[in-house]
Amino acid sequence: MRLPPWFLAVIGILLVWLLTARLPWPARAMTAVLVGALPVMAVAQLRGLHDPRELPRMAAYASTIVTLWVLAGGCVLATVLTGYPARDVFLVWIGWWRTLAWAGGLTAATVLFTIVLRRAGLRESDFVLHLLPVTRTERMTFAALSVTAGIAEELLFRCFLFATLTAATGSFAFAVVMATVVFGWAHAYQQAGGAVRAATLGALLALPPVLTGSAIPSMIAHTLIDLVGGLWLRGRGK
Repeated sequence: MRLPPWFLAVIGILLVWLLTARLPWPARAMTAVLVGALPVMAVAQLRGLHDPRELPRMAAYASTIVTLWVLAGGCVLATVLTGYPARDVFLVWIGWWRTLAWAGGLTAATVLFTIVLRRAGLRESDFVLHLLPVTRTERMTFAALSVTAGIAEELLFRCFLFATLTAATGSFAFAVVMATVVFGWAHAYQQAGGAVRAATLGALLALPPVLTGSAIPSMIAHTLIDLVGGLWLRGRGK
């Protein structure tokens, strides 16, 4: 008998809550949601969608934008209530040149990686291809989604989880690995190949906060990667 997704999400939240007893309750609650529930719901979304054409693109864009900003708002609120300083959540400025150099380098590396995968014959899932924008309105909304994902997902997975998982376990290395795995798993709706690519992207986007102490270059790079990936993939066809 397959357990319902909501039940698995509740179990995941309770398990993470028990394992993060070192955290103050606001950070603990948001960590439990992100680590314990979000991946479960992503898998449930994939299993529940038998035909990608069942999901209208504009509805998918809008719901994702709202969901990401709600989660990001929860992380910001938890950060403020917990009292984390900006440096602990990697929201520090490292200067224009370093920021742009990191953002440009990460974007170029990801585009090159995508080209290599396509040359090797690996294609996107039907679900991802269906979600690529077609009309002008869809492209504009997709651009808004890219900006949202670039900022909100970095706040969730690189800023907030790096800080809370480090505080909960005492290991920054574990926090980076765990947050990267959760980031990939949260993209399970893209099927196995897409989730692995998302985890790889997450590992690349972890480099600026790990090496410079700032996630701002990752936010810029993430936005550019989504914009280039979405528009370029549509332009190049299937």
